[in-house]
Amino acid sequence: MSYQPPNTSDGSTPIYGITGSTVKLIAMACMLIDHFSAIFIESPLYQDSLRLSSTQEPLESYMASHAAAVTINSLLRSAGRIAFPLFAFLLVEGFLHTRSKVKYCRNLFLMALLSEIPFDLAFYGQWNPSSQNTLFTLTLGLLTIWAISEAEKLSHNRFLTTIYTLLISLTGCTAAWLMHSDYEMYGILAIVLFYLFRFRRTMGSFLACSALTLLGLGEAFCFFSLIPIQRYNGARGLSLKYAFYFFYPLHLLVLYFLTFLFRI
Repeated sequence: MSYQPPNTSDGSTPIYGITGSTVKLIAMACMLIDHFSAIFIESPLYQDSLRLSSTQEPLESYMASHAAAVTINSLLRSAGRIAFPLFAFLLVEGFLHTRSKVKYCRNLFLMALLSEIPFDLAFYGQWNPSSQNTLFTLTLGLLTIWAISEAEKLSHNRFLTTIYTLLISLTGCTAAWLMHSDYEMYGILAIVLFYLFRFRRTMGSFLACSALTLLGLGEAFCFFSLIPIQRYNGARGLSLKYAFYFFYPLHLLVLYFLTFLFRI
């Protein structure tokens, strides 16, 4: 059973906290900020550093002269670390409440396929089969917790259930690693932890974010995602069922075409 908040006097909407749609909008905003900075600030700085590495111009002096851009990029990319744990949390909430797990998984996978070309164009300027977008990670995470939930139903032995959970989680993490999907195995691990600790939200959120920091200390800002997660009241809020699905590939395409407008 998932978390159920109290209702208002008319039995309709919880009286405190923020809804799922608000959490989703926060995640989408953080993702947009992150991708904007990665494409329009970080990528040009990186390209310039590669150019300077083949010249006599000191890289240190270049970075010093662009200190403001480096600082702004660091702040914006840090804000972007909040996005994935929020999406992972909402994925688990969606899994627990969806009427059809098959349709949920199908829609997520189809949008992952549709988003791959926009993802590659936005970040690499061309098709890049060596890296897969975030929706593939979410799809693999969904399949992983789905398999774990089925194992929980089939086995009433706690020890066997634990073994099954470990094996299923290892399979999901390996698949993400082999596919080179965004966040790879650490993203899958975060999703699994959100699911396993669904009755202990604070602990689950902390452990999921800790798993993401295994990617590097730069991911530590993901702990700020605990604020909206803890404020989540269990209500759906606005009907944004397909908002993220279409926002993800569309915002990547817009950012890609803007690179031509600004000649980046």
